[in-house]
Amino acid sequence: MNTRSQHVKGISSATWWGAPGLRPRPLSACRRAARENTAAAVAIFSVLILSLAGVSPASGQDPTVTITGSVLAQDGSGLPGSLVTVSGPATSRQVRVVAGERGIFRAAGLTAGTYTLSAESAGFVAKTLPSIDVAPGEVRDVIFKLAVTTIKDAVTVIGRAPRDSVEASEIRESPARDVGEALASTAGVWKLRKGGIANEIVLRGYQSKDLNVLVDGQRIYGACPSHMDPPAFHTDFAEVDRVEVGKGPFDVKNQGSLGGVVNIVTKSPAAGWHATANAGSGSDGYLNPSATVSFGEANVSGLAGFSYRSADAYTDGSGKRITELANYRADEKGSAAFRVGTAWGKLAFTPGASSTIEVAYTHQEADHVLYPALMMDGAWDRSDRINLAYDLTPAGGGLTALKAQVYYTQVNHWMTDQYRTSAGMSTSGYSMGTMAHTRAAGGKLEASFGEVTAGVEAFQRYWETVGQMAMSGFKPQYSLPGPTTSVAGVYAELRHPLGDTLSLDAGARFDRAHSEADPNKVNTALYYAYNNTRSTSRDDAFPSGYARLVYRPSESVEISGGVGTTVRVPEPSERYYSVARMGSDWVGNPELAPSRNTGLDLAFSYRRAGFYASVSAFADRVADYVSVHEQARVNMVPGVMNGSARSYANVDATLVGGEANAVVTLTGRLFLSGDVSYVRGTQEASPANQIFSTNLAEMPATRARAALRYDTGRYWGEVEGVFSAAQTRVDADLNEQPTPGWGIANLKVGTTFARFTVTAGIGNVFDRLYYETLSYQRDPYRTGLKVPEPGRNLFVDLGWQL
Repeated sequence: MNTRSQHVKGISSATWWGAPGLRPRPLSACRRAARENTAAAVAIFSVLILSLAGVSPASGQDPTVTITGSVLAQDGSGLPGSLVTVSGPATSRQVRVVAGERGIFRAAGLTAGTYTLSAESAGFVAKTLPSIDVAPGEVRDVIFKLAVTTIKDAVTVIGRAPRDSVEASEIRESPARDVGEALASTAGVWKLRKGGIANEIVLRGYQSKDLNVLVDGQRIYGACPSHMDPPAFHTDFAEVDRVEVGKGPFDVKNQGSLGGVVNIVTKSPAAGWHATANAGSGSDGYLNPSATVSFGEANVSGLAGFSYRSADAYTDGSGKRITELANYRADEKGSAAFRVGTAWGKLAFTPGASSTIEVAYTHQEADHVLYPALMMDGAWDRSDRINLAYDLTPAGGGLTALKAQVYYTQVNHWMTDQYRTSAGMSTSGYSMGTMAHTRAAGGKLEASFGEVTAGVEAFQRYWETVGQMAMSGFKPQYSLPGPTTSVAGVYAELRHPLGDTLSLDAGARFDRAHSEADPNKVNTALYYAYNNTRSTSRDDAFPSGYARLVYRPSESVEISGGVGTTVRVPEPSERYYSVARMGSDWVGNPELAPSRNTGLDLAFSYRRAGFYASVSAFADRVADYVSVHEQARVNMVPGVMNGSARSYANVDATLVGGEANAVVTLTGRLFLSGDVSYVRGTQEASPANQIFSTNLAEMPATRARAALRYDTGRYWGEVEGVFSAAQTRVDADLNEQPTPGWGIANLKVGTTFARFTVTAGIGNVFDRLYYETLSYQRDPYRTGLKVPEPGRNLFVDLGWQL
């Protein structure tokens, strides 16, 4: 990913990076060193950036000129990898430079005169700016704003939340093996790892249950109650065009975006005939071939693609396979960690110059997916996504846009312990297994009238899981008794200028939700034993909204601040999960109230010649946050033998934090960039619910990145450093364990020639043994194992495009 870093001089390599075979230091020492190292990295990097930002050519001392600027999408997000061409009578040949992170570019050493600049980026319409005159010694700054290539791409799924965008080119440069892992290089985004793939997205401390993770606006939910298959798992890199990340409670277009929204935008066919092929490989037997073909004619266009991913269990920095850390059978420790195949297609019709109808379908099959952090593994997983969209942009009149969408998604998932020693000699081949099914159907209708956009959203989610255990004679048990969640809401957004430099963004929404477990499948005994209720349904109604001011005194400066409030309905598993087992039961709480996040977000960004910096801060107060806790039995019920169970309770919580980003062009080909991310989560103690810790569980630690990239447009190389502070603020009630700080180095190189691209790299160059901070205590079938990150790993990707 294009989040960069470099080694900082004056700090010993052993302190920063560790070394192969280095004995782990005591936690207190690791914590202290990580804190000192992170602070030093941030301080040194900040001083360097600020000093570089202040450098400008002295007028009259240099006869050459410099042209710098930014290549942006219409929403203001940078487009790294864009090609900028500088031409004109003042130069004997065209000068081409590549935009770095945040879309920043720099062309230096030019002679004074008149120049014409053009910019192009995959998926966007190329643009040429009017000619400019540049005087001797002058530094001229310009900004490109590119439009997307199709009507469909222009749909803003996540509204006007503060957001970042990650492009496909950045994803292809990453050694990541799924979208969740790739996004973890973005400021404010972390991942939760349970195995070699299917990493869960964590945004500003909020996990997927508190986020909306969408694919082209479609809702797709994982079927596993232990989050084996989070939503992003059901997409493939090769079908992804970009990923939009909206932060905070500012999304009124999609119900449930408590902490933010992630929308994975898939590729659409472009005009003409095109084909792409990629072959990726890496350490531990990783293979990822993929291919797409597309065509675009006057009234019809189409696209089809296929991808396959597989790898063995990876080794950590100590040289151990992750399967050696859990109770896998000897013959499974060196087996495949995952096998995933994905096929997709799109067909679009343009009945008129201003309208598009598109139908899309994706099917994914995953097999033998290992999760050392859990008691079971994914024997197989099947998912389907069907989407139908209509877009109309009238040429005149009050209606400026009309959009409609209908979708259906489903996931079937079979998980067992058949690859583990716990399966024993069972004739069934496993001692525990769960068949899970989930589906979602929904749609939107949205219209824009000048400054106002209004719409309606409705969807229904169904979830059923049936478990079997040897200790109960493999008697089927509905751990999720077919609960259905139905939601209907209306929303509106306004963007109104308050002057030449000040604008107001505002939105409002109202929802009604109904949740109900299937009365023919539900067993209320555990609900009554632990939570004193036999309720199997609930109705909720709630408003949401936000207001945000954006101040732009110049093209270089933007200051914004907003307050928003939004609500999410508890997950079906949080209300209706029910598993009786030896030692400790796991039971939902049907009386859970919806969680409401009221948050404040402040942001500042500054662009100048070859420099970009931004700082954001947030403070969220979440009323009725859903927290896992130990619940004592309150009623005697026949067959309920345990004295306590893991359950869910509403508590009030606070999350505060922020991110800082910076990028500077040192020369026309050399870029320095970095970011820092911080979040702190607390909850109010509730002794009645045996909640004594004030630390929210599974909060990520402070993380810093810095990178140095050299890019000629044909060849590029990058060195990156990633540093994390120790996480000592843990939830002792859930037996969370502190995590030491760490630092790693990554190296990537690449080239483009003719129709080919080659990318290669080494992750974790110094083979550091380290763990990220999330500890997996919220899952019903957790083992308590904290899965280490990969050790030194190599990757290479060969791409071809027609």
